[in-house]
Amino acid sequence: MVPILAAFALLALLPVSEQGPHEKRLLNALLASYNTLERPVANESEPLEVRFGLTLQQIIDVDEKNQILTTNVWLNLEWNDYNLRWNESEYGGVKDLRITPNKLWKPDVLMYNRYVSTGMVSDRAMG
Repeated sequence: MVPILAAFALLALLPVSEQGPHEKRLLNALLASYNTLERPVANESEPLEVRFGLTLQQIIDVDEKNQILTTNVWLNLEWNDYNLRWNESEYGGVKDLRITPNKLWKPDVLMYNRYVSTGMVSDRAMG
């Protein structure tokens, strides 16, 4: 019983996070004029570097005769969005923010020579 009371006493001494209102204010400020169709660069003549990677999750099937490898992979894309910058001191020290992907610009990426099967819909792009 004493260890439980000590744990609660320790928790009571921890500072309370007040980033909720700051995060909300920051999110509203960032997305108020954000355009998901606009490439996120300071100058439109600048290139935007997008780092690309694949993480192999599972080899599902190997068809040696037809030379088809069926896999499950995660696509990893990383870039710096110029429109998502802020001064931490103006927003209560908020350093990072989680935003749902449908509210952000995303690069158009299509894998060449792919076959996608979700079990219901299939799409084949041959090259």
